[in-house]
Amino acid sequence: MLSDQPEHAGDDPLAAADRRSGGKRHQSVLLVGRVQRGGVDGACVVHDISQHGLMARFPEAPAVGDELVVEVRGLPPMRGTVRWVKGRKAGLQFAESQPIEQVFQLKRDDGLVSRPPRFALSGPVTLRLEGERVTAEAVDISAGGVKLATGEAVDAGQTGQVTLVDTGTALFGRICWAQGGQLGFRFCAPLPLDALSRILER
Repeated sequence: MLSDQPEHAGDDPLAAADRRSGGKRHQSVLLVGRVQRGGVDGACVVHDISQHGLMARFPEAPAVGDELVVEVRGLPPMRGTVRWVKGRKAGLQFAESQPIEQVFQLKRDDGLVSRPPRFALSGPVTLRLEGERVTAEAVDISAGGVKLATGEAVDAGQTGQVTLVDTGTALFGRICWAQGGQLGFRFCAPLPLDALSRILER
């Protein structure tokens, strides 16, 4: 039976914008993003992205009409407006078209490796490396690891456990680099969105 309704009736603005440009509607991804709402930084997980917008899951859903700034690996901070909300997921329409092919490039144009956004974090950390306890301070964190500052000597490749004292969060991993009184500790498994959000809220 033929319908007298337009083929794309009820579509969200993001889908309509993609069709007008002749581009693919979206590409499925799974990226941790940094979202700024009202001057406050938080985390989200981006599931779909196109040059005109994205769909992401949030610890607490925004409201339709909210203005957000979202940053993901490979792209600069992107300003947009929330167009729909369903549960903890929301669709964001960008204020400007974005070169999303950069999301899928392992290296930036300057040759450096594209990395996920990091979140500033301060507070005491206990680091246990092969039975030895090391006192350190958190510098920043991402879903994949944490940067620490310490006055003690450590070596890249050492495995151990880091405990964020303020939240009691304990994570296993290894030191991937150590230089100039700082080190990078890569987690064995990425932090889930809710766990990362709880850390950032403290």
